[in-house]
Formats: sequence, C-alpha cells, structure tokens
Amino acid sequence: MFATLKFPVMGFTEIRLIIKRNYKWLVELVGADLEIEVSESDFVIKQ
Repeated sequence: MFATLKFPVMGFTEIRLIIKRNYKWLVELVGADLEIEVSESDFVIKQ
C-alpha cells in the first residue's frame, strides 16, 4: 500500500507501507531505497 508523507524526508514524500510495529510503521521511501519508521499521523494513505 502506498502513502504520502505530510513532511518530506530527504526530499521524498512517496512511501510504501511495509509492516506496522506497535505504534509506528516501517516504510520504504520510494526512489531512495531506504526504510524508515513513521507514525500514522505522519502520512496520508493514497486512494
């Protein structure tokens, strides 16, 4: 599932949700080949 970050990380806003861990999500920054953890309030799911 893809989503958009509310605030860019390293210039990237598009993310792919990988797995939910407790209160945060492990996501991949699309185009950066980097995984980070973000909270649900930091992104909006694409429809």
